Amino acid sequence: MKRMPCPPVKAGLLWRAFLLSFLFMCFFPAISWAALNHTVVPGDTLYQLSQRYGTTVEALQAANSLNGHLIYPGQTLIIPGSRQAKPSPNSMTTSKNTRAGVNRYTVRPGDSLYVIAQRYGVREQAIMEANQLTSDLIYPGQILIIPGDSARVSSGRQVSRGETDGVRTVLARAVSLLGRPYVYGGSGPGAFDCSGFTSYVFREAGINLPHNAAAQARLGIRVSREELSPGDLVFFSYYGSGDIDHVGIYVGQDQFIHSSSKKGVVYSSLNESYYAANYRGATRILR
Repeated sequence: MKRMPCPPVKAGLLWRAFLLSFLFMCFFPAISWAALNHTVVPGDTLYQLSQRYGTTVEALQAANSLNGHLIYPGQTLIIPGSRQAKPSPNSMTTSKNTRAGVNRYTVRPGDSLYVIAQRYGVREQAIMEANQLTSDLIYPGQILIIPGDSARVSSGRQVSRGETDGVRTVLARAVSLLGRPYVYGGSGPGAFDCSGFTSYVFREAGINLPHNAAAQARLGIRVSREELSPGDLVFFSYYGSGDIDHVGIYVGQDQFIHSSSKKGVVYSSLNESYYAANYRGATRILR
């Protein structure tokens, strides 16, 4: 039987097939190396990861379909690009960043942004911007970037007092109760009125306060508005009356935390019109 000859193959088609095969073999291995995975640990932020892996926050957001800066421990992120990761800072309390003049600080119970900013001699707003914070709420174990030339830690009197165990305990406990509802006569832990909240929180530091705002105002040392320090009790009247009807815990930067009759346990500012008009002084229980 006579063999039929194979149809001729154009040289151009062979060259194209060879080229496509070559590109396929080269391109797909590159993809496998172009992206890494990172499991988020407590204290990680998109900014920190972008610095560690030599990429950008925007690239991380695009690679992981993120609409904002919120990430959570245990989350697996795709890290675009092929740079080797720099050593993680999360096991260190305070260590030099890869950029000169930047430190990392691990938040401790009782810390506030105001206290940390005063300690390192930087603006509170600068810390918020460096860590993409939308509020001054921080939590123990969180790792913050401290921008600027912050190697020298201040030992000022106010900040030093702000870091005593009692103050840290009180502030940490107060922050942990944010969002609890207001109930008249409530003394916790599920709900509070104003003096029930302060007495409950101070009990964590071994100090028993009466469940009454006016009675609490008679305790401790009176301090002026200019002398306020984290952990002090701040007192208010009700719509201009001379009596003391409300109490909260000062946290710094003109902010205090209290159980509001309308919002429950929240942060408020001494500069808000109602509280500014009804402010009646402060006392210091923790020394």
